[in-house]
Amino acid sequence: MNSEYFDEEGLLKVIKSFELSEAIARLNWNWDDNPNPIKDAHELISKCQKLFIEISEYEQRVGSKLSVNQKKKIDNAMEDLGKLIIPIKNKIMPSEILSGQTDNSLV
Repeated sequence: MNSEYFDEEGLLKVIKSFELSEAIARLNWNWDDNPNPIKDAHELISKCQKLFIEISEYEQRVGSKLSVNQKKKIDNAMEDLGKLIIPIKNKIMPSEILSGQTDNSLV
């Protein structure tokens, strides 16, 4: 008999991560054709933050029951999600740069 602990909540966290990854990939792919990519990026980043908090709380409650393999699946899903955020970060320019007004006070 397999004593590995399985639960639906952990699986749902991974699925939610994949869904966010898909939405972020689509935003990256269609950035120039999106009527409001910054607004959409804000919404997706907010959802990512919420998911990371949910996963942290989940790990605190159930982590000791999970197998190394299950923890790794969740960790990999979060890592992949984080990697997808990097291209969005590279597309966002501070408004000072866009308007030509740079702040040299720190230089």
